[in-house]
Amino acid sequence: MEETENIYHAVILQHDGDFITESFADLPTLAARLKELIDRDVSVSCFKGARLRISKPPYRYLLTPDGNVPLYEVPADLEPDDTGYLGVDPTHLEGPPQVHTPNMSPTAQPDDFFSDDTSEIKNIFDDVLPDPDA
Repeated sequence: MEETENIYHAVILQHDGDFITESFADLPTLAARLKELIDRDVSVSCFKGARLRISKPPYRYLLTPDGNVPLYEVPADLEPDDTGYLGVDPTHLEGPPQVHTPNMSPTAQPDDFFSDDTSEIKNIFDDVLPDPDA
């Protein structure tokens, strides 16, 4: 972990609510960055010290120089699962998984999309060949 490399930090809050954190090795570099932000539509909070990061999922930890702190709770009453299944438990999902089909209008239904009704489709030869029924 890089707790001693970059000891100065700036949290830059954008006007749209997004933010970024930038880290600097020394005070003059931090000051130079702040000068670049003068007259911009941002708010900045600066601090000095080790930047504490959070680990990637599924088990997130607060990563500190003094040790890692778990950010999840292990239930006290663990229940055995005799099935041995390690996949996603569908009973704990918020809702059913959704399939997203690109280039399909939100109002079109699958039955409409694959319909056999071709009465309004113009054939590419309609204007070239004479109509045999005429």
